[in-house]
Amino acid sequence: MAEGLREIKRRATRRAMEKAAVDLAYDEGVGAVTVDRVCATALVSRSTFFNYFDSLDEAIFGSALDYDPVLTERILTRHPHDLVVAASLIVIESVRGEPEDTVTQRRLALFVREPGLTTAVSWSSHDSRERLVTVIKTWLDAHPELARLPDAEHETEARLTVALSIALGDEVQRHAREVDGEVYFDPETFRSAHRRIAAISVPAE
Repeated sequence: MAEGLREIKRRATRRAMEKAAVDLAYDEGVGAVTVDRVCATALVSRSTFFNYFDSLDEAIFGSALDYDPVLTERILTRHPHDLVVAASLIVIESVRGEPEDTVTQRRLALFVREPGLTTAVSWSSHDSRERLVTVIKTWLDAHPELARLPDAEHETEARLTVALSIALGDEVQRHAREVDGEVYFDPETFRSAHRRIAAISVPAE
C-alpha cells in the first residue's frame, strides 16, 4: 500500500526533530540540548514535539531498538561462542543504522564522545533490552549446544548475557575512534574488555 501524504508529513516532521536533537548534541554535547532548542531548530511547537516523543532522550537517542533478523543472524553466526560480544555488536550496529544516514551515524558517535552514555541509555530503555534478551534466548533455543549455563533456562542465560554486554559496550565505546563522523572499533578492544570483565567476575582465591 502506498504511503499516504499525511504519513509522509508525519515522518518528515519526526525526522526533522530527531535531526535537530542529534545535531545539537553532536555539536555542543548532550547536556546542551533542550526541548525549546530542538523546537526552534525544527520550526515546531512544544506541543508538536511531545506529540511525537515521550521525552527529550527519545529524540536524541531514538526509540527502542528493533533488531533486524538478518543482522542478528549474521553477528550471532560470526560469534557463536561469545554471545556477550555478539549482543554488544548487535546493539552497536542497530544504532549505527545505514551508512548514508547521518542521524544514526552521529547518534552512535555521541556514545563515543560521552563515555557512560551506553550504560545509562541501555538501562533506561526497557524495551530495547527485553527485545535483545529475546533475540539471544531464541538463538540459544535454536542452538542449545552453545548454552554456557547447563543448569539454567535459556532466558536466564540470555538476560545475564545482555547485562554483561551493556557493560562491555560501555567499555568498548570509550576506546572507539571517530574519523570524519564515522565510528571505528578495534576487534581487540572487545576481546580485551571481555577478558577484564571475566577476570573481575571470578572471586579471588
